[in-house]
Amino acid sequence: MRGIFQGDKLSALWFCLALNFMSKLLNEGNYGYVIDKIKNIRITHQLYVDDLKLYAANEEQLMRLLRIVTSFSQTIKMEMGLDKCAVIHVKRGKLVSGEEMLIQNGITIQRLASDETYKYLGVQQALEIKTSDAKASFQQKFFDRVKKILKSKLSSKAMFTAINIWAVPSLAYSFGVIKWSNTELKAIDTKVRVLMSKYGIHHPHASINRLYMPRHSGGRGLQNIEITHQKAVTELRKYFQSRNSPFFNIICREDHNITALNLGCTTDPPQMLTLAALSEEWYSKPLHGRYPAALKEKKVNQQHSLTYLTSGYLFPETEGRIAAIQDQVVPTRAYMKGSGKNIPTDRCRKCGQARETIQHITSSCSILAPKEYTNRHNAMAKVYHQAIAIKTGLITAMKKTHEYKPATVLENRSFKIYWDNTVETDRRIPHNRPDIVLFDKENRKVIIIDITVPADDNISRAYSEKVNKYHDLAFEMKEIYALKTVSVLPLIISTNGLVESHLVDNTKSLELDLNIISTAQKEVLLWTARIVRMFLTTT
Repeated sequence: MRGIFQGDKLSALWFCLALNFMSKLLNEGNYGYVIDKIKNIRITHQLYVDDLKLYAANEEQLMRLLRIVTSFSQTIKMEMGLDKCAVIHVKRGKLVSGEEMLIQNGITIQRLASDETYKYLGVQQALEIKTSDAKASFQQKFFDRVKKILKSKLSSKAMFTAINIWAVPSLAYSFGVIKWSNTELKAIDTKVRVLMSKYGIHHPHASINRLYMPRHSGGRGLQNIEITHQKAVTELRKYFQSRNSPFFNIICREDHNITALNLGCTTDPPQMLTLAALSEEWYSKPLHGRYPAALKEKKVNQQHSLTYLTSGYLFPETEGRIAAIQDQVVPTRAYMKGSGKNIPTDRCRKCGQARETIQHITSSCSILAPKEYTNRHNAMAKVYHQAIAIKTGLITAMKKTHEYKPATVLENRSFKIYWDNTVETDRRIPHNRPDIVLFDKENRKVIIIDITVPADDNISRAYSEKVNKYHDLAFEMKEIYALKTVSVLPLIISTNGLVESHLVDNTKSLELDLNIISTAQKEVLLWTARIVRMFLTTT
């Protein structure tokens, strides 16, 4: 048996080991193209797996090198792909045309004409690389892959990951080989954003900087082409300049802006763009910067607040709408008037009582409060109610949140749980109807649970208000029912999905899996997006 078996790891390794002997044979001969006559440093070949390029001072030397390769290939029972081979003869800087080169026994290799190119390691080249054609080819392949990914039904994180690991490398392969200007790289980034906007994945006015920030920092994790290019060129330059080899030293010495790496320059080119600079600019924006600033607040658990991004379970279009809401670029009347649009008023189209800002739509409109805000609040509350009911054995079957309808009272021998139920007390208490009340009969404990979905700016105040609101009720219940403890646990996630810092500890106090926070956050975010969409589609 012989040959390379596709998909077999050892086949490729054995193949490379076998070809190493051929490389040794080529180096041992007194052939090759001299690049430094004083030190007699020459190059005979370049070899990458099965792609071989030979260098010789003249045709006679090239013929001898070819015969070494032919003989070696026959010895190891491998065949040369002659239809993929070509010869370039350069004399005084110009291509020399001629007939096919005869190696032996009818084995010939074609010569490249002046208008022909040869594809070596994915790059079309002849005497030199045709830069414009190569750029067009790489861009075409890159954008074809981007479009295929955007048309897919991947989740948001999977889609961005696919672009980063499948589309971007097809373009980044050329970095350091082909000269790209910053203008060209910026244009590529712009076209990617235009395509994402076309497919509804990125709002045209949403933060550009945020698009390239890591997901664990609140961004969406897309690779920036300009930054990727700078990093690739810098790393390649470091590699060539760090090699302690006469051959590499000569290449570095002679390369004065000849190649894309410009190895003759001993100082690295200044970085035009960095993630740190993008982050700083993102934070400085009056609209785009409010969300990342809120993430940094002490009363916000940043890790859990960004679960929807780091997990990436949302559809890309949904994540794009949520990002636009957080960036405050949806077409509210206040935003349009601030953008110079000629509209008669910036008052809320529903209530007419305040400016129609995104904060007003998502948390402050009196017309939306009775139904839309209540539905969002209840969606989060149902997530916790169902989890508590299952944990305490009050129910057994898990349902989807929108299908779950909590009973007003659930009870067994050990536990009782109220849902939006009035708690009777001896004296009148103004706030006696919490969202959830859990009675632990055996331990004589009660936990008062109240859910709230405030605006980002009110997340800190909302916690203290909830604790104070049910202080009297907790005192009365402890006296009436002779309880050991009565605790008040506010559960707070903001309209934009920010997780209040106490929510993790309060969830642990309920002995629930912390993954429930992500589920509750998802419900809040989806309802916020739904509320904004319904609001803006009304006249």
